[in-house]
Amino acid sequence: MDTFVAWMESTAVSRAIVASRVIWPVCEIVHFIGLSLVIGIAGFFDLRLMGFMKRVPVSAARDLMPLAIVGFLLNLTTGATFFIGKPHQYVGNVAWWAKMFCLLLAGLNAMFFETTVGARTINLGAGAETPRSAKIVGAVSLASWLGVLYWGRMLPYIGSAF
Repeated sequence: MDTFVAWMESTAVSRAIVASRVIWPVCEIVHFIGLSLVIGIAGFFDLRLMGFMKRVPVSAARDLMPLAIVGFLLNLTTGATFFIGKPHQYVGNVAWWAKMFCLLLAGLNAMFFETTVGARTINLGAGAETPRSAKIVGAVSLASWLGVLYWGRMLPYIGSAF
């Protein structure tokens, strides 16, 4: 990894990110906005899957998901910018790896929902009880996204474990 980090830090893009007085702070703001969209919208959908807010049809909660995807794309872009700018801050940090694990888990869980549980859950109307499988998917998703939030926030405090 040391060779990769050294190479990444030697690129013109990495040096430009670090040298700029604007890029990093703007990316921090955009990253926060993106995370707010993801946690707010995906969290709302997850809570509905878990059986809360039964007055809301599952499909109505899911209609907001394109905004969560926009938030995720904002975070993907800004997160890549952070990584390219200072890869040494991340590759040796146990909190970053935990965050990546939670992100992977959230993605696999979403894929599982879309390919299995989603078809029989999405058309449930207001007042309908979600199946146990949907509740589990919602709980795993919510826990995963909160893990992404927690471990991302812990990045500067936990530091390197390698």
